[in-house]
Amino acid sequence: MPSVVSILECDPDLAEDLSDEDLAIARRHLVAGVEGYPRGTWIVGPDDFDPVANLGLLLVRGLLARQVTIGDHTSAELLGPGDVLQPWLRIGPDQSVAVEVGWEVVQAVQAAVLDRAFCARVSRWPEITAAISRRILQRSHWLAFHLAVCHLRRVDDRLLLVFWHFADRWGTVTPEGVLLDIPLTHELLAAVVGARRPI
Repeated sequence: MPSVVSILECDPDLAEDLSDEDLAIARRHLVAGVEGYPRGTWIVGPDDFDPVANLGLLLVRGLLARQVTIGDHTSAELLGPGDVLQPWLRIGPDQSVAVEVGWEVVQAVQAAVLDRAFCARVSRWPEITAAISRRILQRSHWLAFHLAVCHLRRVDDRLLLVFWHFADRWGTVTPEGVLLDIPLTHELLAAVVGARRPI
């Protein structure tokens, strides 16, 4: 992938509220730098991104796991193409409960950086800024769904619902059914659905 991409070429759904005339102009002007990360642990340093006037990273390709650990319990959230995240955000130091957050690249990631320069360019089209905001709010809805799934008694019910959710988001319809071509280990799935081996 090139080091700079047209955001609306990568993610045309962000332009769903634009007129055809605005879309033609925005497609040319709304470019962003792209960062790539290979599979494995992803550590975001304090100087990796400038957080000022930064909407975040828009995942263009790949799959990330955000792992949150409290004590010896770890939960995981999967993020894929279309998700917007700000990996530099940390839970404040005044938190009463110690929380560790880590990132794992499950599939090699390409992410567009929606930095200050991008924010200045996109200000001409508030429809796109609103669409990005919807993505962020949609992620909060998915996390609420995730929380509800983790409260189901049976692990097999949790897994079935999570697989349907993943299929809706990242699956490909084929003549045989929906193909979900992502590498999910038992360990990662357990963290996603809140499953633990009995002690």
